[in-house]
Amino acid sequence: MHKTNNHIILFITVLAIIFFGTFLMYSASSSFAYFKFNKSDTFFLEKHLFWIFIGFILIISIQLINPQLLNKFSYYFLYFSWAIMLLPIISNLDTDSIDRWIRYGGQTILTTSDLGKLGIIIFTASFIDKHYKNINESRTLIYHYIPYAFISLAIIAYQPDLSTMIVLASILFSLLFVAGLNKNNIFILFGLGVFGIIALILRFPYQLQRLKFWLGIEQSNQSSNSILALANGGISGNGFGESTFKYNGFIPEGQTDFVLAIIGEELGFIGIIFIFIIYIFLFLQGLKISRESTNRFYLFLSLGLTINIFFYLLINSAYVVQILPTTGLPIPFISYGGSQTIFSMISIGLLMNISRENHSSLNPNFYHGRK
Repeated sequence: MHKTNNHIILFITVLAIIFFGTFLMYSASSSFAYFKFNKSDTFFLEKHLFWIFIGFILIISIQLINPQLLNKFSYYFLYFSWAIMLLPIISNLDTDSIDRWIRYGGQTILTTSDLGKLGIIIFTASFIDKHYKNINESRTLIYHYIPYAFISLAIIAYQPDLSTMIVLASILFSLLFVAGLNKNNIFILFGLGVFGIIALILRFPYQLQRLKFWLGIEQSNQSSNSILALANGGISGNGFGESTFKYNGFIPEGQTDFVLAIIGEELGFIGIIFIFIIYIFLFLQGLKISRESTNRFYLFLSLGLTINIFFYLLINSAYVVQILPTTGLPIPFISYGGSQTIFSMISIGLLMNISRENHSSLNPNFYHGRK
């Protein structure tokens, strides 16, 4: 049986997104760099290209590693992600602020929740692979999964990064559901999740503020201006670089959180539809890799990575048009941000690696360079 080289198609798709997205990010960030930071209009573009370059190096490097090693050492990878996430928390114990970033020389090096997210997705795929037959046994869940997932989610929530925690919990829930978690366990985990979210919203006032903005109890210029920007773009847009809302702080995070609003103003509804089409193609390609996986670990790891990328696009789009509260989650490969770019490309590297394994298992002469 012959299967398509899905890793090649996936790579070409990501190249197209990065090429298109880099121009869009540059247009959205140029005025912000010049007027707010008194920098060159290419300030964010240059940094973005640097992170993309690092990402491509990581994609190539990941191809030389057998992904089964992630399954074998999933516990250690998870522990490492906890240690990294705890570093900024521990360093700020004597202050009132809690930091979710690792910084060096005044520059943000890593958003630690990105590593934590990757760690628990890998661990969940490994857990499902090892305990698939008894996944609904209370002892299995209590001793081998729930404490580990809880610690990861709790650290991310404490940073605080409630939006990432909710998205990650949704991804983990989706993987367990596909793995065959029964109705009783689904109900229990869902109830615990809702209780935890309510507790966190009450614990951190700014989360409650965002909820008030969303419900219309209080007014948020950021969200309302994003809708005005989209309306100003109409069907065909005002043209590349011709956004007016990216100036004077009308959309203060136009290169990150609200980049889609700038894209909609410049390229219109047609431009946004094009973005969704190419991301849907990426999503379907990821699902195809998952479906053709040669073992259960590959299946659930590729599914988790694929869902993660697509969830971020959906949630970012939803809060730009005020369907959801503002969360600050970026669009992978398009929004500016070194950490999210790096980990999105690591995800693509892992998907390509799994696809190569799938392909080589049915094509013995296919050389994949592993030992």
